[in-house]
Amino acid sequence: MKKVLTLLLTAAIIICMFSACSTGTSGNTASASTAASTGTAASASAASSGTAASASSAASSGSASASASGSGYKIGWTLMTTSDPVIAQTVKDAQARADELGIELWVSSADNDASKQMDAVENFIESGCNAIIIQAIDATSMSEEAKKAMDKGIKVVAYGIGLDNCDCWYKNDNTVTGTAIGTMASDWINQNLNGEANVCIIGYSMMQVLVERADAIEAALKANCKSINVVASFDAIDSESGMSNMESVLAAHPEVNVLCSISDGPAVGAYEAVKAAGLDNDKFGIFGSDLSLVAVDLINKGTCYRGTIDCDNIASGKTSIDIAYNLITGAQQDNVVVMGCKAVTSANISDYTYLLN
Repeated sequence: MKKVLTLLLTAAIIICMFSACSTGTSGNTASASTAASTGTAASASAASSGTAASASSAASSGSASASASGSGYKIGWTLMTTSDPVIAQTVKDAQARADELGIELWVSSADNDASKQMDAVENFIESGCNAIIIQAIDATSMSEEAKKAMDKGIKVVAYGIGLDNCDCWYKNDNTVTGTAIGTMASDWINQNLNGEANVCIIGYSMMQVLVERADAIEAALKANCKSINVVASFDAIDSESGMSNMESVLAAHPEVNVLCSISDGPAVGAYEAVKAAGLDNDKFGIFGSDLSLVAVDLINKGTCYRGTIDCDNIASGKTSIDIAYNLITGAQQDNVVVMGCKAVTSANISDYTYLLN
């Protein structure tokens, strides 16, 4: 079970963490909902060559020319990986928006390999892309590559993690995300535990931005509940470490009845430990973030996994294309666009169950 969970969730947690990083450009800021532009609808086909993968399949290669009625613009998008189902859906949504605008979209999965991602961006530059969207694995080296693109007049969008050189940063604010996790948990605690809880928090001290997220979780809990006792905390990066550490926490602190995590990755592993301890009941609550498909399934099944956060996971495909299109066409576009945060619980899980198919 541990190995299966790790395979399902490792890609998701890596994407989450790098999307959360907070270094990069500064400038005017707008919410993701204001980033969209309108344009004349026209069809286009996805295309790729070399390391670029077709957006329509998220991973396959091939080539096709843009529709004659299209805009003639070409956008390259490099992602850390496209193996996660939520990211695959993001790519499909991006392709649909590109089709509407008559844009040829090339998508490359770097498979968490920084050198492979560098090659993909170089190919995008040489192929004459009008804009490149980058979810950087190594922000330092990729900032240098982004400058090469900008020097050639190519627009650059930093997706998640900031780059020193980019035209727009589509960013995740970790304090906002942590607050959303803590507030979501607080609502459940107030409704089901009379505002009192013994809490365990999963963080990751190796990355400052995730320290900020964990701190915001705790602050939101204490601000919104009558009595919060944080009796344990630990670092975890994936489901396996989440499970093993939670087993130890439950042995030492059997009074724990709420778990809040910086991400769904370790939280889903922790859920397995909670379940094995016989605590998957109405008086235990687990809360994560970043819309893992496993978390969506557990929420949908009515387990003690109560909620996750949609950090524009659904909207980001369309929004990313709109930002790039605005930059290409010279339309008004803020330098920074902040990803949204929406709680996903039993109250609205029906809006997300289509992802399970």
